[in-house]
Amino acid sequence: MNNKRASVVGAGILGLAVAKTLAELGYKVTVIERSLNARGSSIRNFGMVWPIGQHIEKQLPRAIKSREVWMDLCEKGKIWNNPCGSIQLFTNEIELEMAVDFYEQNIHARKGLKILSKEECRNQVSNLNELNILGGLYSDSEVIVESREAIRQIPDILSATLPIEFIFGKTVIEATNEKVVTSDGTTIENDIVFICSGFEINILYPDVFNNAPITISQLNMLRSKPIESQIPAVCGGLSFLHYDAYSSIKKLGEYKQLCDEKYPNQVKHGIHLLVSQNQNNCLTIGDSHEYNMQNEPFQEIDVNNYILDYYNELFSNHDLQITQTWMGEYLKMKDGSSEWIEEIEPGVFIFNGPGGAGMTLGFGMADDAIPTLLR
Repeated sequence: MNNKRASVVGAGILGLAVAKTLAELGYKVTVIERSLNARGSSIRNFGMVWPIGQHIEKQLPRAIKSREVWMDLCEKGKIWNNPCGSIQLFTNEIELEMAVDFYEQNIHARKGLKILSKEECRNQVSNLNELNILGGLYSDSEVIVESREAIRQIPDILSATLPIEFIFGKTVIEATNEKVVTSDGTTIENDIVFICSGFEINILYPDVFNNAPITISQLNMLRSKPIESQIPAVCGGLSFLHYDAYSSIKKLGEYKQLCDEKYPNQVKHGIHLLVSQNQNNCLTIGDSHEYNMQNEPFQEIDVNNYILDYYNELFSNHDLQITQTWMGEYLKMKDGSSEWIEEIEPGVFIFNGPGGAGMTLGFGMADDAIPTLLR
């Protein structure tokens, strides 16, 4: 074991993942978070660990590793979780054909896939809109947590078992391979530092931030009152347009044309529908995607309505009551890559860029990339 010290800026999912990996590699780790607890994109999401959406090559193994870590942490910390798997619901024949194509290409690497009949979908989703649903695709790998609780529980679990200290409520204003300095003058000595928050990259290294191939994705999301039935994680056919896992499906171009005609508002606003259910039976529903380096802070009600319009094509509980709406933001790579891991000067690393897949890829990403990075 070495006696080196590492600082991690940000206590969201990526900061937690990096801290865990560094501690397991023998570093004494200090995590500094500007808020009193995690408040960013790591809690403004569905709580989905979502291997089904990850590309079969590098991303899927990282997602499976992350799932293993999540299950271990949930067991150790008694974090609520539901390894319910997922169902993608289809409303037309071309979606069914695409699902079969995906199944045939992926079944060797994703053993828990199954094409579902309409009746099998109805057996698993009791509030199904039976007038529209033709079938579905089941995957057994997806897990739901309540992210706004789980992300804030993990620091206690990690600090109880690993040499990791968390400092909340301090903003980092300087980060080098010798020290991290916060706005109140606190100095933390270190040998390496990982910046795991998009916000701090802009403060600490503005030139790097401004020249990076990144944009910011802003999401509209909704939460409902509890519903009576329990459902697995659900997505719709429009998810074919969103995830890299589906990029090799043969009819993807034809399907895009169909969606441009049938769902112009959903396509315009990057809506593809995800639905997760927490331990209180409340649904988290979303989402949309608007890409700009600086998004306006005003949520458009029309976009929420477009999300719910598509929800109502798949589900029959049209009297769903929405209790919360919010916007999330995360960094998105513009060059098509799924990570931004870079040593920007000796001993100073940026660790970001999985887009909306931080919950799914974070732990596997850290375990995969950091040992190689530090050789």
